[in-house]
Amino acid sequence: MDSQTLHWEHPNIKGPELLQLLRTEVPQALGGVVPVTATVLTLGLYVKGIPETDWMELAEKISHVHPSRVLIINPITGAPEDTATHVDAQISATVTYRRPGEPPTLFSECVQMNLGGGLANHWIDLVQSLIKSDLPAYLLWLGAPPLPGFRWDLLSTGFTHLVIDSEQAGLGPWKSAILAGKPQGMMVDDLYWQRLGLWRAHWATLTDYPEGLLTITNPEKIVIAWPGPRPWGWRLLLGWLIDRLNWSVSDLEPTHVSLIDDYGQTIPVEIREADEPSFSFYHGDYVLSSQRANKQLQSRIVKSTEELYTMADPCNQADPVTDIVKLLNRGHDQLFDQALSALILNEHA
Repeated sequence: MDSQTLHWEHPNIKGPELLQLLRTEVPQALGGVVPVTATVLTLGLYVKGIPETDWMELAEKISHVHPSRVLIINPITGAPEDTATHVDAQISATVTYRRPGEPPTLFSECVQMNLGGGLANHWIDLVQSLIKSDLPAYLLWLGAPPLPGFRWDLLSTGFTHLVIDSEQAGLGPWKSAILAGKPQGMMVDDLYWQRLGLWRAHWATLTDYPEGLLTITNPEKIVIAWPGPRPWGWRLLLGWLIDRLNWSVSDLEPTHVSLIDDYGQTIPVEIREADEPSFSFYHGDYVLSSQRANKQLQSRIVKSTEELYTMADPCNQADPVTDIVKLLNRGHDQLFDQALSALILNEHA
C-alpha cells in the first residue's frame, strides 16, 4: 500500500477555524473522498517552555506506531496583554491508499498549535473540542507542572490519562496535581517510573538466587546512594519495595527512613548523596549491592568477603519516542499508583 503525508500551515486563525480545517482539509486534498479513519487514540503533548524541538517530527514517529491524532499544545506567553487570541497551526495527515475503488485510510493527524493571546492561558476548551471521542486520550505534560488551582476537573472530561516525566521536574511539584487529577478519574503515569523498570526487573532476577531472595526481601539494613538533584528515583523504587513486601513507614527524613516489616522488625534505611545511584541490602553476612555505572546496572551478592554472584544489564538511553511508544503499548501501570501511595502521596508537604 502506498502512503502519503500531507502538510498545511495556517497562521493566525481562530479555534473554530482549526476544528473546521481538521474536518475538511483531508477530504478536499483527496478530491472530495472521505477517508476511512484508523485512529486509535488522541495524544496531547504539552510543550510550553521546552527548548526548540521538531515536535511535528516526533509526533509523526509516534503516530507511525500508534495511529493517532497528536495535539501539540504550545502556549506562547510574554506577549502584550492586548494580543489578539489566535492559533498558529501546522497540520499533517498520513493517508494510505488501498485497492482501487476503496477509500483511502487516514492513519494519523499531527496538529501543532502555538497559542497566542487569551488562548495561552485558557486553552482547555479548544483542545477538548479536538479530542477524538470514545477513544483513549493521553496528555503528556512535558513542560513545568501547572500551578495550584489548575482546572483538572475540566481537563479530565476529555483526557483519560496524564503522563508526566518526574526525572525532569521531580514529583514534588506534581504531587498536588496528581492528588487533584486522580479523583477526577484521570490515570497518571510517569516516564521516569518506566525507565526505572530496569531496576525492578534486575532485582526480580536476583531473587532467583536464594541469597538474593533472602537479602532483598528480609534486609536488616538498606543503604541508598542517589544523585541529590533527582531524589525521586530512590523514593519510587523504595515505595515499590514497601508495597510489594508489605512493609510500612514509621519515620521519613531526608537522610533516613525507618521501615517496619511483616514481623514488626525495624529496617533502617540510610540515604546518601552520590554521583551514581545505588542500593545495598544487608542481611547477616550477606550484602547485595546494585549500582548504575558505565551505562550498566551492575549487582554483586557477597557473603563476608566471598563474591557469590555478579550480574549486569545494559541501561537503555532515554529516548522520547521509545519512552512514549512503550507507555502506549503497555497502558496504565498500577504499580506506579502503588509505589506513589506507599511512600510519596502520604508524605506531609
